[in-house]
Amino acid sequence: MFKMLIVDDEQFEREGVKFLIDKYDLQLEIHEADSGESALAFMKQNHVDILFTDIRMKGMDGLQLAAAVRELAIPVKVIFMSAYGDFEYAQKAIDVNAIRYILKPVQVNEFLKVISQVIHMCEKEKQEEERQKQLEKAYGQGIIRHEKQRLVSQLIHGEIDDLQLQHESFELQAPIPMLTGSRALRMVMLDARSRVFDLSDLDLERLISECVQRQHEGFNLNEYQSMLFMEVLEGDTTADMEAIGNRILQQFKKKYDTDLFAAFSGPIDNIGSLRIAYNEIESILESKFFYDKGAVLIAESAWIDGHSSDSVEEKMSEIAKDVERKDFQSARMRFETLVELLKAGKQISSIYLKYSCMEILKMMFDYAPKKNTEQFKKNLEQIYKSNKLSELCMLMISALESCETTDGQTADSNNRKVTEFILRTIHNEYKRDLSVEELAESVYLSPNYLSHLFKKQVGVSIIKYITNTRMKKAKELLAETNKKVADISEETGYSNMAYFCSLFKSHFGMTPTQFREELGI
Repeated sequence: MFKMLIVDDEQFEREGVKFLIDKYDLQLEIHEADSGESALAFMKQNHVDILFTDIRMKGMDGLQLAAAVRELAIPVKVIFMSAYGDFEYAQKAIDVNAIRYILKPVQVNEFLKVISQVIHMCEKEKQEEERQKQLEKAYGQGIIRHEKQRLVSQLIHGEIDDLQLQHESFELQAPIPMLTGSRALRMVMLDARSRVFDLSDLDLERLISECVQRQHEGFNLNEYQSMLFMEVLEGDTTADMEAIGNRILQQFKKKYDTDLFAAFSGPIDNIGSLRIAYNEIESILESKFFYDKGAVLIAESAWIDGHSSDSVEEKMSEIAKDVERKDFQSARMRFETLVELLKAGKQISSIYLKYSCMEILKMMFDYAPKKNTEQFKKNLEQIYKSNKLSELCMLMISALESCETTDGQTADSNNRKVTEFILRTIHNEYKRDLSVEELAESVYLSPNYLSHLFKKQVGVSIIKYITNTRMKKAKELLAETNKKVADISEETGYSNMAYFCSLFKSHFGMTPTQFREELGI
C-alpha cells in the first residue's frame, strides 16, 4: 500500500480529501500535516509516495514545500490543490516537478482520475525497482556461480586441493555446499550433441529439477556439457539412476531437439574424491563411441559386454582372412555386418575394437603392391583417435574400398579442401547457431572425424575457432560502432547476453562495457 501525505492548513479540506479516499477505497495509507514545515519534518523521517498539498498556506506554502523536497532529493509524486484565484501558481508548479494540479472546489471525477493515475505511476515504478533488484541479485549470483564453477573445474582436474580451497573467500570455500552435509553425492555429466548449455539458465534449471526430483546443484562447463551433483538417497539402485537419466534425455530431446548422454559416477563423500569421480565419468563416456543417439551411462554397469569377445574375435578373424586373400569386397561386407551387430546390443571395449581394426589395417599395408607409409600412419592415427562407432566404420570402409579401386587424389588434398570449406562457412555464417554436426553433414563426414581433421590442420577445435571468430567480430563492433551490447551479442551468435558477456570477459579479461570504457567510447 502506498503512503500519501495530505498537507493543508484547513482541517476541513484535509477531512474532505480523506473522505473521498475512504469512500472510493483507493487503498492508500493516509498521513496529515497542517503546515509546510510540519510536512517537511515528517518527510525527513518517513517514506512518502504521494504528496497532496495545498499551494497557499501560512508560513511555508506548497510551492516552497515542493522545492525543499526536490532539493533534498526525496522521491515523491507531488499533487497541488488550490482555488481558482490561485491559477497563476500552476505555472510555478512545473518548476518543482509537480505531477498533477487539482483546482478547488474538488470535482470528484477529476480527483479520482488524478489519484488513480498517480497510483498507477507508483505501481509501475515499484515494479521497475523490483525488476532492477532482481537483475542486480542475479548478476551478483552469476559472479559467485562463475567463481564456483572455476573452483570445481580446478578441483576435478587436480589443479587445486581442499587445503588450497581454504584460502578462497568464505562464499567460495564450499563450491559444492551439498558436500558439507552427511549424505554422499553422485556426479552426473550431461554431454549434448549440440549447444544447449548457453541458453537460459532458468529454463535449464527448471527442466533438470523436474527430471532429477531430489536435491542437486549444477555447473555448465561449456555450451555442450553441464555437471550436476545429485544427492544419493538411501536404497538408490541402478534402475533409479537410469530412470532419472532417461527423463533428462527425453526432456532434452523434446525441448531442444538434441541427443544427450547422461553419465553417472559412483558415490562421492568428500571433495578429495571429486577428481576420482570425474576420471570415472570420463572413462564411461568413452562408450559414447558405440551410440549414434543419446544414452544413460552408469559407472557400475557401463562396461558390461553384450557380446562375447570370442564372437567378435571370430568375425575379425574372418575379415583378416578376406584381406589375406585380397577379397576386400567381402572384408568390407563382413565389417559392415559386425558394426550392425555391435549396434544391436551392449558393446565390447572400444579399445579392443580399435586394436583389431589397426591390425587389419597393417595387414592391408603389408599386402599392398605400392606402399604409402605416410598415409598408412595417418590411417592408424585416425582409427586410434576415432570417437564414434560410425566414424570407425567409415574409416575402415574407406580403407577397404581404396584397396578395391585406385584414386590419384591424395587424402591430404581432400582434407585441405574440407578444412577450407569449413573455414569459409564459419566466417560467412558465424552469426547463426553452427553445430559440429551440421558442418560435418555439409562435407559428408562424421562430427568426430571432422573435429579431429580440423584441429589437426588449424590447431584449435571447431567450437574454439567459432568462438574466437565471434569474439574477434564482437571486439570490432564494440570499437567501431555504437550498437548496444545486447545487439552485438545477437549479431555474433549469442542469444543469451549474460553468457556472451561472460565469454567476452574470459577472452579479453574485461566485460564489453569495460572494453568500451577503456577505449573512451
